[in-house]
Amino acid sequence: MASSKKIKTRIKSIQSTHQITKAMEIVSTTKFRRYSLLAKESQAFSDSIQKILTNISMGVKAEKHPLFDGRERVRNIGVIVVTSDRGLCGSFNSSTLKELEKFRKKHDDQHIFIIPVGKKGRDYCEKRGYNVIQDYVGVDNYNMLTITEEISKVIVDRYRQEKLDEVYIIYNKFISALRSDLTLSKVIPITRLEGEENRGYIFEPSAEEVLSSLLPRYIGVTVYQAVLNNTASEHSARKNAMKNANENAEDMIRQLDLKYNRERQAAITQEITEIVGGAEAL
Repeated sequence: MASSKKIKTRIKSIQSTHQITKAMEIVSTTKFRRYSLLAKESQAFSDSIQKILTNISMGVKAEKHPLFDGRERVRNIGVIVVTSDRGLCGSFNSSTLKELEKFRKKHDDQHIFIIPVGKKGRDYCEKRGYNVIQDYVGVDNYNMLTITEEISKVIVDRYRQEKLDEVYIIYNKFISALRSDLTLSKVIPITRLEGEENRGYIFEPSAEEVLSSLLPRYIGVTVYQAVLNNTASEHSARKNAMKNANENAEDMIRQLDLKYNRERQAAITQEITEIVGGAEAL
């Protein structure tokens, strides 16, 4: 009976864990639906500003702009690392941080400055003593736009002050409920996008001023889309992780129930055998 009691205690423990993971799956599913919808809806705006930038960049090929042209020598590189504030989402954060380490190893002869977005990335960089410009935690739907605009301003200002020569961003691009692609993309300098040749665009007040206004906005949209995609991917990963945890818990409970019933039947059979043996002895 002692073995049966241990099995019963373990079943109750797993059932308690199952209730928690089930609740977390429901919460993650709700958040995933919200952020995946936001990511899809905001993509239309991102595509529109990219189209405008394509048209302008083709119309001002002769114009020089630091955010377009970059620098001959790259010494200082900024990296925006987008992770989550919480865990329990599988290898979601560890994959991003491994990509950061690969990037650092590839550019070990240059100075790397990091902007972590998310508590996991911040804690990882602090433990290793990395050069952190500024960190951002607690990003949600209500402050995401404000924070990404601030990040955009920080990296553009540092680039103009020649404190950074290039800026990259590492994030998970949302594809579907079952897939997200780990992405490393260059934010600054902006790659000139190829499109139709200039069809006689007239810029007011001037092409330079139009670019000076548009390019920081484009960078802001790029950072916002990356953080939004990463958040949708995070909740998708957590939802799937909790779903797998629920299925594993249910499987363990079924196996332990079967084992418990076997132990109980064995105990009953043993008691009957002892009773019959005692009666025969009398």
